[in-house]
Amino acid sequence: MALLRTSDETSKLDTSDTLVLRPEHLRLGMYVDLNCSWFKHPFPRRSFKLTSQNQITTIKGLGLATVLVYPRESDPETDEEGNAIQPTPSSSGVSETTAQTSGTEADAEPEAPTPVEEEQPTHGDYHQAVELASTAYRQMLDQSSQMMKNLVSGSEEGLRHAQSMIGGLSTLLTNTEAAGTVASAFDSEDIANANLLHALNVATLSMIVAQQFDIDQDALQLIGMAGLLLDVGEQRIPRHILQNRARRSEVENVKYQLHPYLGVEMLRRFPGFPEEVLDVIRSHHERLDGSGYPEKLKGDQISLPTRIVSAVDHYDALVNSFHPEDALSPAEALATMYKHQQRLFSPEVLIAMIQTLGVFPPGTVVTLTDGSFGQVLNINFKHRLKPLVLLCDQAAPADQPHTVDLQTESELSILRAIPRGELPANVVEYFRIKRWTGYFVQSSMRAA
Repeated sequence: MALLRTSDETSKLDTSDTLVLRPEHLRLGMYVDLNCSWFKHPFPRRSFKLTSQNQITTIKGLGLATVLVYPRESDPETDEEGNAIQPTPSSSGVSETTAQTSGTEADAEPEAPTPVEEEQPTHGDYHQAVELASTAYRQMLDQSSQMMKNLVSGSEEGLRHAQSMIGGLSTLLTNTEAAGTVASAFDSEDIANANLLHALNVATLSMIVAQQFDIDQDALQLIGMAGLLLDVGEQRIPRHILQNRARRSEVENVKYQLHPYLGVEMLRRFPGFPEEVLDVIRSHHERLDGSGYPEKLKGDQISLPTRIVSAVDHYDALVNSFHPEDALSPAEALATMYKHQQRLFSPEVLIAMIQTLGVFPPGTVVTLTDGSFGQVLNINFKHRLKPLVLLCDQAAPADQPHTVDLQTESELSILRAIPRGELPANVVEYFRIKRWTGYFVQSSMRAA
């Protein structure tokens, strides 16, 4: 499985002698930097080596005036006799402009800081962080209902609420102390509107997955905003159509599939609402093979931000199904998408999700080598097979659950993830695995 290039690796590129070429002068082997907003292209990275003619064709279709080329990172061009030809501005259709002056200030994306490894949290740190993050998450949920009502009515107060929530999520994901944790593990009966929890889940996980790619904080928050408002158009769909998800008539299904357009129409009423967010909302049900809706887009017609949000949206729908009996565990959902749905979702995004959530995503129930059951609580980025695990211990006090850090327990390890259908009833009840199986993600995600 190919790993995604980290921001640290990107910063090591030799960008001296940078050339600025028009797209029609690109060739295979060149190492290019598209030098445009992350939302304007469908590639996993903004800078990469050209390895196929399809990549060049796609770049030509982006409408870019120029593209940066790094000669020292490119494969040398050769003449008929196999001798290397070094491209120059005068012979390759290159402007005299250097990389430092090309593009606009708004389009340029700053390099991400070099990740700094963080110490693994102690049990006390972890549980305290979960409590703090859960409280923040709960407060955001409490605001969500009023936010949606304001947006539907056209009140700018709703938009301000949404921006505040995404700002809060961004802070929670990047600035939380030590074991900073985002938690989404509420029982369905605790939530007045399951759609709001889904929206917050999609916003949160989309921002986390997007951190695997070269983006800045502004783009990250636009991703979060798109995830949060993804289904705002459903507010204009008749309630009986929304409730009959599995039993809609063909006419009702056509009406439901208009909700991306309705959401865009609703949000366009707010002056200056970001077009990047509207694009994701309009296209979040499109699929790579053209089987999605509402416009049957396929392949490179779907932007990378849309690919991320749509994959996360589908993942959360599998894990937190509206029909509890159909819900998959986090591990089952990731495996299903990676093994059976790559024609629908971007492989690069699926890999990023697996790298983000791990082989045993938080919320997964596993068996350990001593025969006990445990529920994975976090992601250990140093040792992915050694997470913090909540043990199924009936004797443990409710306020002091029995947790074990597999990184420090050399004699104990995970055997396998257990599908929900194989779990004994008492284990299901102990872990309270009902409708919502949440995920816990540490802020050390930045060092992934």
